[in-house]
Amino acid sequence: MSDHQSRGQDFSLEADSELRFEIEQKDAKVLVTLVNGFAELFGTELVKKKKYEFGMGAKVAIFTYQGCVLHVTGKMDVCYISKETPMVQYVNCHAALEQFRTEAEEKDRRGPVAMVVGPTDVGKSTLCRILLNYAVRVGRRPLYADLDVGQGAIAISGNVATILIERPASVALALIVFEN
Repeated sequence: MSDHQSRGQDFSLEADSELRFEIEQKDAKVLVTLVNGFAELFGTELVKKKKYEFGMGAKVAIFTYQGCVLHVTGKMDVCYISKETPMVQYVNCHAALEQFRTEAEEKDRRGPVAMVVGPTDVGKSTLCRILLNYAVRVGRRPLYADLDVGQGAIAISGNVATILIERPASVALALIVFEN
């Protein structure tokens, strides 16, 4: 490991930007620490000073609405800061769903149902994880139905399943999605 990799590097992110990196090499490990500010991964807030570990196959986008500093140690195959991010659209989608939930409560009706569809490997599961985590963060308990029999995100591949989400999906759980 080079001296740069062992010491790590600080990344200062402006508001509404994200640090993106990928790890392709076997046995590679990257540690990320939120030094200051606020950041999230898949809608789950990162805790300051806690080290988050990522391994081979990880494709990570750590987003900040307000700005932050991240300390990163380890070897990444791709690493850059991007201001082009869909996160603002995702939070707007969450806000619309939350408005529908509130209206449904007031009228004693069933809340909104959203179906996320699209081609393979475009981020459908990631979007679902983000929206579920945002819902839980505002006190909701959404149901997640995984109808993709090939993915097996919450059940054995070949099955469909539904799960009640009561707390944000941990970053550790999110990492399982990236490991092959």
